[in-house]
Amino acid sequence: MVRGMKIAILGAGALGCYYGARLVEAGEEVCFIMRSACEYVQQHGLRISSVEGDINLPRVRAVNSAAECGPVDLVVVGWKTCCNPQFAEALPPLLHEHTRVVTLQNGMGNAEEIARFVPAERVFIGLCFVCCMVQSPGCITHLEGGNIQFAPLVPTESGLAGAQELAALFERAKIKTSAFLHSEQILWCKLTWNIPFNGLCLAHGGISVEELFRMPAEVERARRIIEEVCVAAEKRGFPLPKDIVQYQMDRTELMGPFIPSSAVDYNMGRPVEYDAIWGTPLKRALEVGAPVPLWQALCADILARLHPGS
Repeated sequence: MVRGMKIAILGAGALGCYYGARLVEAGEEVCFIMRSACEYVQQHGLRISSVEGDINLPRVRAVNSAAECGPVDLVVVGWKTCCNPQFAEALPPLLHEHTRVVTLQNGMGNAEEIARFVPAERVFIGLCFVCCMVQSPGCITHLEGGNIQFAPLVPTESGLAGAQELAALFERAKIKTSAFLHSEQILWCKLTWNIPFNGLCLAHGGISVEELFRMPAEVERARRIIEEVCVAAEKRGFPLPKDIVQYQMDRTELMGPFIPSSAVDYNMGRPVEYDAIWGTPLKRALEVGAPVPLWQALCADILARLHPGS
């Protein structure tokens, strides 16, 4: 991807604002499509407090809708998967005949939804491993991580080349990246964190990672759920790194008061991304006969939390 292309951040919350700000800092032309914070950001810009170096952007282009943004060369999807029904309205105004779309969303099934509106060979998945939170309108705190793994929805040589171009774009924005041929492999990698830790913090009523790690039995439960996710990935033909269980345990313990996104959504009374993070991956695991009893029990706990008395 050449410099000077137009980029839209569709769903500029904490994640979208963080990566979008890094792209602006690198000299890219970025339009932030946002709702509640739009007027504030139009007037005051964006401020990112980051472990990788703060960013202060007094002026950025922020709009309320995709129609206000217009066609771009790259759409970066950062909104929650609960908003995916809005693709039919939001994507068409952003597209020209060569527009590529990359989703940074959690879970599985998102790229396939995008491919209903964009040719599948122009759809990509970006798995980001990042902790960031909105502190106030236009003010984002980046606590940890930020690396992105890219892969095409359609695993072809040209798709891999496109993923490599995306990786190079974000590398210029000081984001560590890598490119892969098969998107399902990287999806399972992130799910080894999201399924246990996002899930357990939600199931316990929207608690922080720090609070979870005060519960030794639940820490052990998290470890065993990660192991089950690894088994599911391997049965589907995508074995994960052998050290990923300990890696996820170690990095999570250091996150302190961080509250995972689904727990935040629960606390705020917003829809939770159950299907993408837990439901759809579980279906794929069961399709190949993966033994995942603890994962299934966690899903039951989450659904009981989300739908009490049902």
